Amino acid sequence: MIRFIVAFLTFYSATAFAILEVTILKKAENAFPIVISPFLVKGDAKQGELIANIMRDNFNRSGEFSASSADYIITSQVDFDKWQAKKAEAIVIGKLEQVSKKIFNVEIELLDVYSRKTLYAKKFAVHNSGIRRITHYLSDQIYFALLGEKGSFDTRLAYVTVANKGQGKREYRLEISDSDAQNPQTILRAASPILSPAWSPDQNKIAYVSFKNGQSEVFIQYPFVRRKTQKLPYFDGIASAPAWHPNGESIVLTLSKDGNKDIYSYHLKDEKLTRLTSDVSIDTEASYSADGERIAFTSNRSGQVQVYIKHLKTGKINRATFAGSYNAKAVFSPDGKSLALVHRVDKDYRIALLDIATKDLMVMTQNKLDESPFFSPNGSMIIFATNKDDSGVLSVVSILGQETFELVSKAGEVREPNWSHYSK
Repeated sequence: MIRFIVAFLTFYSATAFAILEVTILKKAENAFPIVISPFLVKGDAKQGELIANIMRDNFNRSGEFSASSADYIITSQVDFDKWQAKKAEAIVIGKLEQVSKKIFNVEIELLDVYSRKTLYAKKFAVHNSGIRRITHYLSDQIYFALLGEKGSFDTRLAYVTVANKGQGKREYRLEISDSDAQNPQTILRAASPILSPAWSPDQNKIAYVSFKNGQSEVFIQYPFVRRKTQKLPYFDGIASAPAWHPNGESIVLTLSKDGNKDIYSYHLKDEKLTRLTSDVSIDTEASYSADGERIAFTSNRSGQVQVYIKHLKTGKINRATFAGSYNAKAVFSPDGKSLALVHRVDKDYRIALLDIATKDLMVMTQNKLDESPFFSPNGSMIIFATNKDDSGVLSVVSILGQETFELVSKAGEVREPNWSHYSK
């Protein structure tokens, strides 16, 4: 095993309370059975329990695993025959040793029950403030060792909560959290609406729409450093739906500066504004493909609300959606092969997945008012906003077609989700 030192220092209080309550809804019928053993602990037993619990919750939220605990601490002497009989396919065991007031040595090992081989093993030291973050990182490593694909646990969410304050007043909050809705932080409070938060590719900035000046404007917030919020220039008319270029150097947004809504790109360093669409119709809600070579956007240029794709090098625009009379708010999957979008079925608005090449469209949800879909960084899940019991909540659906978990605000509604890229 390789020994290395990890210094995952977080910006959040270790005692922060979750703003969102997480409810796991479903697991896939063929979910991978994995056992996360309680950790053998020398020192603070609560930290060992925390690691095992976070890891189990991570795998169960993914919709691809059925993660359970053992009734006892499993050590290196594993009874593989017993676990084969229990239908487990992999076991995670670990040790935690407190070496000072705030430093822990962590040892973890992933074992294949049938081959009886070690698939992943690490030893390292970690500050107690980084226990939760390092557990997400380890969950990603185990996910990759078992499935050969990246996980999305060591990432962050951004979302907007809305609370009624009485006398017709509301409070809007721009929140960020870990991917499991823990470690929440309010980075903006406002009496006017906040819309369309979007993480920058490096996870250091969030673009969003605010009406604080009495008009729709785009701002950039820096959640992890003491830096003044940046406001994009006022372009006349509305400014909405910001989305980052994959290189992080520019933002695509909708502007009505010439009296009609079109798509523009704004380069942050040289402040250059480039018009990407020019049509008498309304063009809005643009997003980039991961390679930065295409944008998907919503337009009514056909007489219906549909999704179009523009190839930025050639300038060619193709209609992407043909099923139904309303398709909107499309975002590219990380591999660029699919779009997640809002699709109307009769009077209901649902999340659908479009295969760009074949034009096949698959409805993923059965709700009445879904909106704002966004892919997890590995493309295995889609987070979106929906309505439950007349209140806004967030829900996550796996590409396998199972709604895996739900995020509900303890006070008010939650809207406008956005999932960050991988940590650098």
